[in-house]
Order: sequence, then C-alpha cells, then structure tokens
Amino acid sequence: MKHFQNIYVLLILFFYPLCSQGQERINWIDFAQLDSLLNVSPRETLLFIHTDWCSYCRKMEQEIFTKKEIVQLINKRYYAVHLDAESIQDISFDQSIWRPLSKRKKTGQYHPLALQLLQGRKMIFPTLLCFDSEFRLKSIQQKYLNSKELSVFLE
Repeated sequence: MKHFQNIYVLLILFFYPLCSQGQERINWIDFAQLDSLLNVSPRETLLFIHTDWCSYCRKMEQEIFTKKEIVQLINKRYYAVHLDAESIQDISFDQSIWRPLSKRKKTGQYHPLALQLLQGRKMIFPTLLCFDSEFRLKSIQQKYLNSKELSVFLE
C-alpha cells in the first residue's frame, strides 16, 4: 500500500507543474513505450521526424504543437512520437535495436530507423507520418504545416 502512495505522490509532483501552467502539452512517448502500448492498446500513431537545425521543425514545435486544439486532438487519437533524424541513440523498436552508423552527430547522416520509416522517400524536414493502429503507414506530409493544415492531416 505504501508503494502505491509513493507512486501517487510522484504522479502529483510530475503533473502539477503541467496543470499549473494552464497549457496542455502533447504526450510524447519514445519508441520503447510505443512498442508496449501498441501491443496492449492499439491506437493510431503520429510520428514527427525533425532535426536540431531545422527552423520549420522548431516552429512547428513552438507554435503548432502548443495550440490547445492540436494538443487535444493528438492526445485523444494518437500515440505521439518524435524522432531526431540525426540521432546518435540506439532505439529499441519492433523487436529490433536500431543503431546509428556513428556515435558522433553529423548533419546529413540519418538514423537507420528514420530511413526505414520513410520507406525510400527523400529525407525532408519536418516530416509527419501517420500510422494506423496496426502501424501501417496511412499518410505522410513532408513540409511545415500550419494548425489548420495539421488538423486536416490528422482527421
């Protein structure tokens, strides 16, 4: 019982700052969490592929992914995952470990998982991929989307 009380306190401490800010946020998860969640409770997945240097990616993160109606729509319907296309982290997903070619970050050197998910398409940023509940690609957008365009894409 004490274990549950500790968890409860930690959850309150974690979520209280989010509530007190008055601004909802997208519930971003990582690929390991996605793997588990898709097995337990299938749902559509939204994948945001970006880079550190992409100004349109940052603009979407700061201006579009913070709008209340977008946040609510994504959190209600999707598992949301973001992926730095030039990440140097190992990623565990779909019973595989995806390892970058190098442990040094380099512009234009893309993570193998990002390349696989794009299925041979050119790497353009930002990229949004929408997958169905069985993780089959439904739709893709490889450009900046304003909130209206993103809403249409998500519906």
